[in-house]
Amino acid sequence: MLQLLIYLRYLSVAGQMLTVVFVVQRLNLPIPAEPLLSISTGLLAFNVLSHWWWLAHRDAGPRALVLQLLVDQLALTALLYYSGGPANPFVSLYLVPVALAAIGLDIAPMLGLTVLTAALYTWLMRHHVDLPHMHGSDFQLHVTGMWVNFLLSAGIMVVVLSRFMTIVRDQRRRLSEARERAIRDESLSALGSLAAGTAHELNTPLATMGLLVDDWMASEQPPPREDIELLRSQLAHCRDHVRALAEMARRGAAGETTLEDADGFVHACVDRWRLLRPNATAVFHPGAPERKVRVDAGLPQALINLINNAADANAARGVDEPVEVTTQARENWLTVSILDRGAGPAQIAARPRLDNEGQGLGIGLMISKAGIERSRGRVRQVEREGGGCVTEVDLPFAAPSSSPAAQSAP
Repeated sequence: MLQLLIYLRYLSVAGQMLTVVFVVQRLNLPIPAEPLLSISTGLLAFNVLSHWWWLAHRDAGPRALVLQLLVDQLALTALLYYSGGPANPFVSLYLVPVALAAIGLDIAPMLGLTVLTAALYTWLMRHHVDLPHMHGSDFQLHVTGMWVNFLLSAGIMVVVLSRFMTIVRDQRRRLSEARERAIRDESLSALGSLAAGTAHELNTPLATMGLLVDDWMASEQPPPREDIELLRSQLAHCRDHVRALAEMARRGAAGETTLEDADGFVHACVDRWRLLRPNATAVFHPGAPERKVRVDAGLPQALINLINNAADANAARGVDEPVEVTTQARENWLTVSILDRGAGPAQIAARPRLDNEGQGLGIGLMISKAGIERSRGRVRQVEREGGGCVTEVDLPFAAPSSSPAAQSAP
């Protein structure tokens, strides 16, 4: 904006000087040419300094634009003072800096400049040098001046608005490119979370296989068939997790989501967790029949991690109770509650819970929060009556039209 204003001021100063010369030489009007040319020369010197400063810095802020427009208004007031004041047909040029301020400034400086312009115009009503009269042709000269002023104002507004629209289109293009980059970055982030979640799930079967191999190496007897079957099942789990990672990565990179029954989706997560932790138990209580949720690639992993953390909390406290998982419909939200008898939120805040109490990777909760937030949900933890923790997950129900509805968290 400042660069455009500087170039327009060069044209304005040239027009002012040519107008003064034309009026004195061709129209033979006895106007005060010396002060008028002095004002234009001073404005030209200011513009040259502004151009040099802009070339040196190129980081002009709102204050620089306010200063430039203020100088233009004061210079125009001085020119009008020596050329008829409000009777001058070029008095409407006051609107050009106001229009530029409305385009390039915030509301406060724009209003300030507008009030100043009105005050200067009002001041000229009583303080100005009258134009000399030319008998019989005053009105025609005034009309001609208004015509020239219209052409000049229209040209300036076309140039300014064209430049402004070019800037707006360029900003829209950059915003679109930034949005595409953000989508790609989010997909990569989701893929990273999926990979971390799969690594988190693989940790338990890999640890089990490591213990089996250590036992076999310490024993001179061949491994029993039951241990071999256990190893085979753990290998199958690892293979399934890797395949699931590849599928989730494909869906996550494509931004695909599926519309699933709320209770069925949570029940499937609990069943999948049971395969991961055959020695732990969980009880599911459905409470949101006939409601649908949109499920992206990372959401199942997020819920499984939270259920696994709850089971770890029970094991750490030596509590032989199943993890309870319930669903409840609250207006437009599905609330999934995961209840354990481990350390409550106060103890968790003082000493962050590690997955498997030191044997895990310690990233389950972080992965879960990231996956749930991508699905426009949220996670919170509250004290459970009688001891323990209740982890609540809020997920928006799908809109009746099967499109995700933008909701605010309850």
